[in-house]
Amino acid sequence: MAAIHFIGPLVRRGNYYCVEFPRYLSSELQSRARIKVSGTINGGDYDGSAFPTGDGGHYIMINARMRQDLGIKEGEEIVVILDKVEAPEKKMD
Repeated sequence: MAAIHFIGPLVRRGNYYCVEFPRYLSSELQSRARIKVSGTINGGDYDGSAFPTGDGGHYIMINARMRQDLGIKEGEEIVVILDKVEAPEKKMD
């Protein structure tokens, strides 16, 4: 089961489009940094990062190709299902 699952609107922030995480999910990530994530956005594959908003929240960017391929527009509700991608452990020599 995915650790991050929510529905939120596609919003424009300056020159890019994104979906913001609900506040409770951002707090459960236990990080105020960029986090690698992988999963689906409206059923389409997504590999990218969750970026901090600066006030304790996170968001993911949805590029033009994904918006076009999935037929999503600003203001539409987006189904987000993601898992946090853990960094591989470093081997000790």
